[in-house]
Amino acid sequence: MRLQIENQRQVPPLKRLVFLGLLFSFSTLSFAAITDAKLSKSVVSLQVYEGREVTSEISGFVVQADRFSGYIVTNAESVSGADSLTVTVPGTGGQLFAQVLRTDLSSDYALLKINGLDLPPVEFSLAEPTSGEVVWSAARAGPGESISMSKGLLRNSFKISKETTGWYQHTAVTGGIGGSVLLNECGQVLGLNFTQPASDGAIRALDLMTLRNFLSQQNVNITLAKSTCVSEVVRAREKAELASAEARRAQNEAQQAQSVAKDLEKQLNATKQSNSDLVRQTRIARERAEVAINKAEQAQARADDTRRELEEKTVVLREETQAMIKAFEADRLKSEERFQDLLTSQQESAESRERILVGFAGALIVLIGIVMFLARIRVNGGKAPLRSVSEGVAEPKHTQLHREELSEYVLDGRDDDGIRYLLRISGDQLVDQSGVIIGRNPKDSPYIINHADVSRKHARIKVKNNRVFIEDLGSTNGTSVNGQSIDDKGLVSVSSGDQIIIGSVVMKLRVMEG
Repeated sequence: MRLQIENQRQVPPLKRLVFLGLLFSFSTLSFAAITDAKLSKSVVSLQVYEGREVTSEISGFVVQADRFSGYIVTNAESVSGADSLTVTVPGTGGQLFAQVLRTDLSSDYALLKINGLDLPPVEFSLAEPTSGEVVWSAARAGPGESISMSKGLLRNSFKISKETTGWYQHTAVTGGIGGSVLLNECGQVLGLNFTQPASDGAIRALDLMTLRNFLSQQNVNITLAKSTCVSEVVRAREKAELASAEARRAQNEAQQAQSVAKDLEKQLNATKQSNSDLVRQTRIARERAEVAINKAEQAQARADDTRRELEEKTVVLREETQAMIKAFEADRLKSEERFQDLLTSQQESAESRERILVGFAGALIVLIGIVMFLARIRVNGGKAPLRSVSEGVAEPKHTQLHREELSEYVLDGRDDDGIRYLLRISGDQLVDQSGVIIGRNPKDSPYIINHADVSRKHARIKVKNNRVFIEDLGSTNGTSVNGQSIDDKGLVSVSSGDQIIIGSVVMKLRVMEG
C-alpha cells in the first residue's frame, strides 16, 4: 500500500516565523505610564515662610527617613532667603519644621532635615538614562493636591569632567513647580529638575551621579533600586524572542514528523507489504504531521497580526513624539522672546534706579555736610571753630559702648511642636564680662527656654569688641549656628539674621539698634 503525503502544505520557512516572538504577550501590551500611587508619600509639599507669611508652595522628595529624622531634596533657588520652612505630611495633613543643611545655587540643589519625618524614600535608579529614553517629571504643588506628572523624552546629557556637575536636557514639562523630581519608567530617581529653564528654553535636571555624590557628602543613605529598570518595549522584545523560539521548536517538530512519515512510506514502497502495524504507524505519523502543520500556520497567523499591531503602535508613538518635539520647540521660541523682553525691561529699570540713587546720594551728602556744619556752630556758641589741618577730633571712647548698651537683642523661634519662644535681651547685660546664660533653668538668669532638649545651663551670649558671640556650655543636645555645630568651639561670632538652634528649638537672632 502506497501512502501519499501532501507536499504542497509545507511548514513556513524560519524567516517568516521571526515575528512569532510577539505571540500572546505583545498582543496585550500597553504602554502604561507610572502612576502617583507609589509616590504619594514620597513626594511632599513644602511651605516657604518670610516672617509669618507663606510666600510660596514648592515640592520635594524624600531620600532618607526613619522615626527620628528625615531628609528631603528640593531646589536651592526656591528656599533661598526663606526665614523658615515646613513640610506637610501626606495622609495626615500635619506640618513639621525643616532645617536647611546645604544649598548649592550653581546646581540649584538643597538638602533639608526634618525631625520625626517617617515617610518611605524614593528609590534611586541603578543606571543612568540614555538619549531618547522616556522620562517623567513629578511634583506636588500644594498640601491638598495630588501629584502632578508629565511625560517626555531625554534629549541629551552634559558633563565637562568627572569632578564637575552634570545635567540632563529633556521634554518632561515641570509645570513651573519648584523641587520636581525626574524619574524613569519604573518610578526611580534619575535627577532633580532645575527651577528655571536654560537660556534656550530647554528643561534641565541635575544628573543621577551628581545628585548621589551630593547626598553621599552629607552622609545620607539613599535607597537603591533592587534591579535595573526595564521598559515595556524591552519586555515585549524579550517575550517576542521566547515566542519565536517556541515557533522554531514547533517547526522542527513538524519537519521531524514529515521526515518520519516519508521514511515509513519509503519502507512500505520498498517492501510492498501490507503490514498492518506499519500502516498504522504511518497513519499516526501523518496525523501528527498534520497537527504540527496546523499549529505552525496558526502561529504564523498570530505573528502576522502581532506584527501589524506593533507597526500601528509604532506609528502612533512616532507621531506623539514628533508632536511633543514641535510643542517643545514652540515653547522654546516663546521663552526666548519673553527672556529678551524681560532682559530689556530689567536693563532700563536698572539704569533708571542708578540715576535716582546717584541723585539721592549727592543730595544726602550735601544734607549731612549742612547738618554737621550747623551742629559745630551750635556747639561753639554760633561760631565755627578754627582748627589747624593737623588737628584731629577724636570720638569719645565710650560712644560705641553706649550704642551697644542701647541695643536690644531678640531671639525668636519655635520647637518641633510649633511652640514659640521669645527672648528679649538688653545690650547693657551683654556687654558685661560674663554675658547672659540661656537654658532650661539657669541660676540667676531670667532667660529661660523650658524645653526637654535644652540643658539647665545650655549656652552663653555676650558682646565683645562690638561683636556678638555665643558659646555652648557643654549641653547635652548641643548648639548650632546656621546648621553648623559649635560644640567645643568656644566663643563663635554671630550676626543679625543668623539661625541658632538650641537643643531642638530653632531661633533667629535680630539686633534692634537703640
